Amino acid sequence: MNNITTVRNEFLRESYDKVIHSSGLSVYVFPKKLSTTYAALTVRFGSLDSCFFLEGEEEALAMPDGIAHFLEHKMFESEDNVDTFDKFAAVGANANAYTSNEVTSYLFSTSEEIENALRILVDYVFHPYFTEKNVEKEVGIIGQEIKMYDDSPSSRLYMAMMECLYQSHGIRTNICGTQETISTITPEFLNRCYRAFYRPANMILTVCGDVTTEDVVRVVDAVVPSDLPPSPPPTCEYPEEPAGVFRKSCEFHMDIARPKLCVGIKDSNLKTTPAERERRSIIMNLIGDLCFGESSPFYERLYNKGLISRDFSACYESVRGCAHMLFNAATDDPEALLAELRAEFARLSDLQALSEKDFYRLRNVHYAEYIKDFDNTEEIAADLLDAILEGTELFETGKVICSITPSEILSEIHSFFSEEQLAHVTILPINRRITNA
Repeated sequence: MNNITTVRNEFLRESYDKVIHSSGLSVYVFPKKLSTTYAALTVRFGSLDSCFFLEGEEEALAMPDGIAHFLEHKMFESEDNVDTFDKFAAVGANANAYTSNEVTSYLFSTSEEIENALRILVDYVFHPYFTEKNVEKEVGIIGQEIKMYDDSPSSRLYMAMMECLYQSHGIRTNICGTQETISTITPEFLNRCYRAFYRPANMILTVCGDVTTEDVVRVVDAVVPSDLPPSPPPTCEYPEEPAGVFRKSCEFHMDIARPKLCVGIKDSNLKTTPAERERRSIIMNLIGDLCFGESSPFYERLYNKGLISRDFSACYESVRGCAHMLFNAATDDPEALLAELRAEFARLSDLQALSEKDFYRLRNVHYAEYIKDFDNTEEIAADLLDAILEGTELFETGKVICSITPSEILSEIHSFFSEEQLAHVTILPINRRITNA
C-alpha cells in the first residue's frame, strides 16, 4: 500500500505529490506542463560515507576513498552488454549521473517516451553488474578522470583550499579518490556498498514534468524488486573536525597564464536544525552578493584597479559537518588582492550600518530567482531534491528569503569575517617566483 501526500502552495499555484512506496522508496512527483521532463534517482551515499556500520556489526567497514564515485560509474554496466546510455538514447532521453560529498544521483531529461525512460532509470539502478574484468577496466578510466582534475587549475585550487581549511573532514579528499585508493577497489567492495546503501528506504526518486503520479508509481511498482532487504541503511562514522583552519596558506605552480587566488573563511557557527541551516545559507549568500557582488563598491573599486575581472566570485558552500565562504579570482597581483580582501573583512567587521536600499534590492533578486526556477523542470527537480535532502520544504524557501532583515545580515557580517578562520591558496605561473606570504 502506497502512502500519498499532496503538498500545495496557493500563492505559487504549484503542487507536488510525495509517495512513500511500499518498498520504502520515497517518490516525489511535481507535475508541470512543460516540454521537458526531468527525473533523478538519488542515493544517500556520497564520498563522505566511506566508513560505516552495518546493522548488528560492532566494527566499522572502511572502504577506499572514491568508492561512491566508482560505484556510480559501474552502475551503467549491464549483464546484457548493452550500454545504458544507448538504451536512453533509443527512447529519446539524455542521461547522466554524478557523485557529490553526500549523494549519488542518476538522472535523465526527455520530451518523449517518459515512462520508458523512467523504466530504464529505475531498472538499471536496481540491477548492478560487477565483474573482475569490468572493475579492472574502470580503474584505468577513473584514473584518467583523476589526472584530468589534477591538471585543472580550478580543481587544484579548490582541493588545496579544502586541505587548508580542514584537518579531518572528508571534504578534503577528492570525490574521485586517488590513483592508489581506486586501485584497491574490488567487486566485493562494490557489492558491500551497494547492498548497504542502495536500498529503497535510502533512495529518493524525483520527477518533474508532463507526468502524473499514477504514471510514476506504476513504473515503480513494476520495476523495483520486491525482495530487497527491509533493514535500515548503515550508520556512517565521520571524523571529528577541530576548530580553526588546519593550514593558513598554500602556494604552488601550474602551467597557467595568470595567477589564481582563492581565499576561504571557515564557518565556525554551524547550525544544527534544517531550518537554521537553510536560513544561514541564504543569509551568507546574500552577504556575498551585497558586499562582494558586481554591484558592490568593493567589486567596482577593485575592478577599476584591474585587480579582478568578471570571473571574481564569492560563494558560500555548506556540506554535512562543515561550511565555508570562498573568494576566487584570476589576478595579476594576488598579494595585492589578498591585502584588499583582508582590509575589507576588517572593515566589514566594524560596519555600523547597511544600505537598506541595496539590501532590499538584492533580497528581491534572490526571491525573483527562486520564483523563476518554477519555470524550468530541471531547476524544480534540483531545488526539490535539495530541500528533501536538507529536511526543509521547497515552498517555504521564498518565505524564508523574504523574512531576512538588514539587522540579521549586519550581525552575521560582524561575527563571520575572522582572521583566525581565514586561509588562502595561490597558483602561480610556472615562470613566476613563489613568495613567502
